[in-house]
Amino acid sequence: MGKVYLGSALAILLLAGCGAQQSTNAEQTVEAPQITGTEQDAPKGAGPTMAENRFDAAKLDATLAHPRRDDDRARDGVRHTAEAVEFFQLTPRSNVVEVLPGGGWYTRVLLPYVSPDGGWYGLNYGIKLGEAFMANAGREMTDEQRAERLDWPNTYPAKAALNGPEDAAIKGAFMFDAIPDEMKGKMDAVIYVRALHHLNRFDAAIFEAAIADTFDLLKPGGIAGVVQHRAREDYGDTPYDTSGNKGYVKQSYVVAMFEKGGFVLEETSEMNANPEDTADYEVGVWTLPPSLRGKDESMKEHYTMIGESDRMTLRFRKPQ
Repeated sequence: MGKVYLGSALAILLLAGCGAQQSTNAEQTVEAPQITGTEQDAPKGAGPTMAENRFDAAKLDATLAHPRRDDDRARDGVRHTAEAVEFFQLTPRSNVVEVLPGGGWYTRVLLPYVSPDGGWYGLNYGIKLGEAFMANAGREMTDEQRAERLDWPNTYPAKAALNGPEDAAIKGAFMFDAIPDEMKGKMDAVIYVRALHHLNRFDAAIFEAAIADTFDLLKPGGIAGVVQHRAREDYGDTPYDTSGNKGYVKQSYVVAMFEKGGFVLEETSEMNANPEDTADYEVGVWTLPPSLRGKDESMKEHYTMIGESDRMTLRFRKPQ
């Protein structure tokens, strides 16, 4: 389920990633700003009205039904794709940053939905995290791998274009720790779908820096959306690894980190909850579908019956 475009050994490591947690936190809701207004409310030449800049269920339905998603659609039921896009308050005019777009499963949703009137941007892990992955495998990043990674902002947009329409609104790609100044304060949403556990697994400071980058990217009032494999709140650090190393982190920890970074937790959802997920597997969340890593045929049915991971779904807002 991990999704990074890299080369050789680093690609194999990062392609491992993505995961679940059973929450003891009550669902929390803070009333979101209401979008109101009509065509008549806006002065001529003022750009899109607020009525136009709303979640568009019809356009999203068409996006999800497009043939380019024929291989993806079977998972919409367990990923609650339409519900998540609406929960994150994305509109066809949103400027959306997708963290760790990789193979494009969510890109095939977000990119067509915001095209041509909005903007799609890719955001990848930085060099520091890439070095940590290699060190964890007992290797050093080669000059070739480093150059390939640093060139990702230049090479990935062409790959992303394969996941959208001809008028795809691909506006750029960049990496954590190297956010262009001209992008800061311009984005409506930064979306993490099963993408933040690696940011925390080696050094919490990397996760903290990523949250700071997210805060800088967003406009005042912008959204940081999170779907993430959830560790149980009653698990200690041992014997269950809740650092993200096995894909799972605690919801309380994620909330605390984003709030420390200046965000306000606006709403939580249990749309992606799965109480059957015990979140304690030896090889982590990748034990479950769709990976079923290392499982022989006799055990695949058991883990398939459990289903995909238990996931938190959170919406944070940058204060106005």
